[in-house]
Amino acid sequence: MMAFMGLATLAVLAVLAALVVGVIWLARRSFFAGRSEQGEKGEDVLRRRYAAGEIGDDEYRQRLAMLRGHPTEPGPADTTDRKGNPQP
Repeated sequence: MMAFMGLATLAVLAVLAALVVGVIWLARRSFFAGRSEQGEKGEDVLRRRYAAGEIGDDEYRQRLAMLRGHPTEPGPADTTDRKGNPQP
């Protein structure tokens, strides 16, 4: 009888430990959702690239709108490379 109670206690503790680990895993997964490998959100990366001059005003606005779920139609000014140089 003592052996059975010992095994039952271990089983309950194992289930509780699995639940705690599962809750922590889900919480971390939810918290880090939408972040890149370096831990930056898309808008943060976009702001950094805009500030560094890698993208121009029009591309910044278009990509920001897309990230926020409001895509815009590309215009003639949107045909630039990463440094803002016009492309054919």
